[in-house]
Amino acid sequence: MIRKNDYYKLGVFIIIGTGMLIAVIIILGAGRYFETTYTMETYFDESVNGLAVGSPVKLRGVKIGRVADISFVPNIYKDIDASGSRYVYVECDINPDLYDDIPEVEFRKQVQQEVKRGLRIRPTSLGLTGQLFLNIVYDDPDTSTPLPINWEPKHSYIPSAPSTLSQVEGAITTISKTLSSLKQDDLEAIIGDVKSIVNTIAEFMKTEGGRAAGNKILAILEETHSILSRTDELLADPAMDKIIPNAAGAAESLNTILTRSADDIIAAAGEARQAMTSFKRASSVLEKALSDPRVDTAMGEIAPTLENISRASTDLTAAVSKVHALVNRLNGVVASETSNVHSILEDTREVMQNIKELTGTAKRYPSDLLFGAPPKKPNPEAP
Repeated sequence: MIRKNDYYKLGVFIIIGTGMLIAVIIILGAGRYFETTYTMETYFDESVNGLAVGSPVKLRGVKIGRVADISFVPNIYKDIDASGSRYVYVECDINPDLYDDIPEVEFRKQVQQEVKRGLRIRPTSLGLTGQLFLNIVYDDPDTSTPLPINWEPKHSYIPSAPSTLSQVEGAITTISKTLSSLKQDDLEAIIGDVKSIVNTIAEFMKTEGGRAAGNKILAILEETHSILSRTDELLADPAMDKIIPNAAGAAESLNTILTRSADDIIAAAGEARQAMTSFKRASSVLEKALSDPRVDTAMGEIAPTLENISRASTDLTAAVSKVHALVNRLNGVVASETSNVHSILEDTREVMQNIKELTGTAKRYPSDLLFGAPPKKPNPEAP
């Protein structure tokens, strides 16, 4: 028999276990409310059957978030146009740890830049289960045009791209419409034309020209077979095992260089375009200036001026030659009269010395200069 204490212990165990289970559920569930995420939204103009809240969001196969909400655009935005009223609204939470916890404003700017480069979000199937996840990929921005919207998204916005299943359905629908547009008479006419062409070819092949054409075709096929055989031999050469990887590496290196230099190439092309524009503008201005009648008049006046300048240069050359001859003549005269010039300078020096002595005597004995006796006559007989 079970005692009363056993009932008490069993009740306490059940209460504690239930409390612990509730606590674990609250802790695991409440952690999502305290985590920080980037909010991203997109819109689809197709069925999203298989996509649910909590479905993963992947970037090139790497999980970066989950689907947080699925609704219709009119429930989120008001005053929208008729085309937007049928869009499906999908909101996603993106893990900021994969983006170094940058501010959400910076994250939104980066998303806008990548969207210009072709960033799109596409519903993708998880296999045969029918479940969908959102795969963020890069498409050609020229061919993958975003859905038209007339409202400003509240969060970071990535345009959607049609899913693979939607593209297949569209292609099948187009083919079906094309085939349904063909009438029975058109099909019979096409089949008749094909039969006529086949009969014409068959009759031509029976003629001499057809047989010659057949022989040429056979010769071409034989040459093609020999070329393919030679190609197989070359590919079987062990050296090709090195050539192909080297060529692939060279192509990859070239692709890397082109990718890194894309901005420089674009900038250089823009500068070249600007230079060509400036050159065309300068050529136009020069052409207009040369077509001005005043330029012809000025050129006509410049010709006589240049002729006068040439004549003056000739006269100036002759004058310089004469001056040079005169200088040479003066140098010859000076060179020939050097001795006479020296004697004249010596006589001048003696005269200046006598004048100096005379002035000195006049300063010391002025009376001798005025009343002095005349000098004695020289006596030639004196010893």
